[in-house]
This record gives sequence, C-alpha cells and structure tokens, in this order.
Amino acid sequence: MKQLYIISILIIAHLYGLAQMGYNIKVSIPNFKNQYVYLGYYFGSTLPIRDSILLNDKGNGTFVGAIPLPGGIYLLGYPNKSDKVELLIDVNRYFTVILPNPNDKKSMRLVGSPEGAQFMVYQNYMEVQGKAVQALKETPNATAAEKAKIAAQRKTINDAVNAYREGIIKKNPKALLATIFNALKEPVIPEATKLQAGKYDSTYAWYYYKSNYWNGVSFTDDRLLRTPVYEPKWDNYFKQILYQSPDSIIKEVDKILIASMPNTEMFKYHTSKLIDRYINPEYMGQDAVFVHIFEKYVAPGTADWFTEKQKKYIYDRGYSLMANKLGDKAPPLNLVDTNGTALNLYNLQAKYTVLCFWDATCGHCKEVVPKLDSIYTAKWKNMGVQVIGIMTDGGLPAWKQYITQNKLTTWLHAYQPDDVRKQENAAGKANFRQLYDIVTTPKLYLLDKDKHIKAKQLTYLQLDDMLSKLNN
Repeated sequence: MKQLYIISILIIAHLYGLAQMGYNIKVSIPNFKNQYVYLGYYFGSTLPIRDSILLNDKGNGTFVGAIPLPGGIYLLGYPNKSDKVELLIDVNRYFTVILPNPNDKKSMRLVGSPEGAQFMVYQNYMEVQGKAVQALKETPNATAAEKAKIAAQRKTINDAVNAYREGIIKKNPKALLATIFNALKEPVIPEATKLQAGKYDSTYAWYYYKSNYWNGVSFTDDRLLRTPVYEPKWDNYFKQILYQSPDSIIKEVDKILIASMPNTEMFKYHTSKLIDRYINPEYMGQDAVFVHIFEKYVAPGTADWFTEKQKKYIYDRGYSLMANKLGDKAPPLNLVDTNGTALNLYNLQAKYTVLCFWDATCGHCKEVVPKLDSIYTAKWKNMGVQVIGIMTDGGLPAWKQYITQNKLTTWLHAYQPDDVRKQENAAGKANFRQLYDIVTTPKLYLLDKDKHIKAKQLTYLQLDDMLSKLNN
C-alpha cells in the first residue's frame, strides 16, 4: 500500500511537471473585445510573431503552446499591430497580463511573473530618468559654470542608473535582466591612458575599450538574441570598434564563433551575420573574411543549416572569391584577342595591368568605359599601365563595333570564344567569370608587374587615386 502511495505521488509530480511545460499566458484587455492580439519578440532588427489569439467578448484570451518560449523580450501586439507593450519572459512562462487601459501602458499588471514585473518597474524608472535628462538642456547663452552644472547633474543621473542596474546584477547575475544590463555596459577607460608627458594615448584607449567591450556578455546565452540591445552592440563592434583590416577581423571572427559553438542558436546567428556582412563587404579586401568563414566553418559542414538556394549562393561566392584574394596571383585567362590570337596574361610586360571586364550592351559600362579610356590616355599610359578590356556578354559584333566607334585603340581587347567556354564547362573547369567574380559590370582589377592582385571592386576614380599614390 505504501509503495502504491509513493508511485501515485511520483505520477502526480510527473504530470504536474508536464503541465508546466510550454507556455500559458493569459491576457485581459477589456478594450480589445473580439479582436486579435499578437505575441511577438525582438530578433535583431526584425519583430517576428510567435502566436496570435482572438480575445472573447470580455477581452480575455490565452496564448498557449507545448514548446517553452525561450527567454527574451517579447511584445504583446495590439489589434492591427497599431502598438505594443513589452514583456520580459525568462523563467516564468505561466502568468497573466492585465491591461485595463491600452493607452496607458503603466496601467499594465503582471500576475505570476516576478521577473516581468521587475522589468516593468525598470522601464518606468528609466522613463522618469530619461525625462530628467531631457529637461537638462543648455541654453544658447549658457555660461561655462552653467554648462558645468548641467554636466554634473547629468552625471548624477547616469551614476544613479548605473547603480540601479548594478544592484540588480549583483542580486541575480544569471537573470535575463542582469544579462541585458551587462550588454548595455560601456567600458570605462582608466586614467592610465595618459602618457608620462600628459598626452592622451589614443592607441591604448582604443585597445582597452576593445578588450573590455564584451565584459559580462556570454556568447552562449541565446536570450540576448531576443532583446533590442544585442544586435546594435554587435554591429557597432564590427563597424566602429575593430580595425578594419581583414586579418584583424578574422581573429575576432574566430574568437566569437568558437566561443558560441556550444550554443547552436548563437553560433547560427553569428555565422549568418558575418557571412551577410562580408560576402559583399563595404571595404575592398574584406571578402577575405568571408572566404575564411567559408573555408573554416561552411565547407567542412560545421555550419550546415542553410537552404539549398542559400547554400548554392554561398558556395558559388566562396569558390569564386577564393580565386581572387588581394595579394594572390591573378587567375590565368583563357582568352583570345580581336584577331582570334591567344592572349596570355602572364606574357604581358607592364608595371601595372588594369583588367576591365565589361559588356558593350550594358548601360553603366557605356558610361564608364569612355571615361576609363580618357584617364588611361591622359595619365596611366605614361605610368607604365596596360589596360585589358575583356568582353563578358553582349555578343562579339556589338563589342567590336563599340571598340571601333569609341576608338579604344590603345587597349588590349580579349574575349572567350563560345567553343572554349563549352569545353571548360564540359570539363568542370571554372571559367573567368567565376575566377574573377564577375557578377556585375564593369568590374576593374589592378595587378602589379608580377600579376599579383593589388586592388579590385574600385571605381575608375578610386583606381586613379591608388595608381597616383603607387606612382609617387
């Protein structure tokens, strides 16, 4: 009998545990009778919707699901998505939201979610502090003493906010709110940034700031992804904080990706963000970062969540960019000139070689090519520069006609015959479009005398500036 009693207790405990799985969020908003409301969440710059319910004739309803909601800042969206209130969801996923007046978000109450209620208190506190800061405006004729007073008052408010946050961090350091506060922190550069002579050491300041930028932030805590604070911090790091050389970025990429590997969602987020940022980078040469990610994480299969369409694009770009990194030897060109004679890139003697991939039927090419020819004739030719114009598309007749009409007589011109292209395709060889990443035209490359790639993806004016500097 005693054994049956113990078994019954265990069964009840198990069933109670199952009852707590998933989520159950009751909503009471009398103003929204018989209308849909939504449960969304932050994810980077997007606001995905997780669930929706139709409230009854009393304005009541329940968001319910069998799979637990991962921690984050969620959004209770109003009908027609006209507005929203924020809900912090972490440990407690069974609670009630009561919103008597949707136009007064302070009227909202949470029952059964202490962490959610604490987040609401913090929001109200920050609203008060924000208004206090806004009230401290300098007048156009403010004296130095008045400006100093306002700065001191702002500092007092800022110190109070930091102390408020630190108190919550110390009380429960693993809580989501504490995690958010850690992500919001800015490194405070110490006085050691001054040299003995009293001069500010900007290099040390930058190094200290960068080294301490991620203090308190865990790259395996995916709750951060569902907050509005993580992506701006992440973007700022790669755009503003890091030195923008490929080698420097690659070091940071490996640190972050390796650190986030234990958490699949964080690893997926970081890898996808980095690929998106560097597959078509803002600065020349940074595509080497994408190539590194492709070779180390994508091609071996570590990052394997992409759709077939995404995978094809990433692999095509990866293999293409691997062939034309800055500093590498330019890939050979299996081309012929306008007379049908084979053109060997490596047999050409020139201090610098400019490769111009273009299409005679391309509107932008028609605009750029004559300007490129003018600047070549006026300046580059005397610098020992050779220009090779390479037909990408548009047909041989249109290409030859354009060369003749625009008197591009000082260039070398080349194209790939159709039969050669077919032979390469049949043999599974990469053609020059893949090797030189010809996605759009015109596209310019600068090679040195040994045919190493010095520059790519520059405009003709940027190329002119670079050649001028190299020639000095």
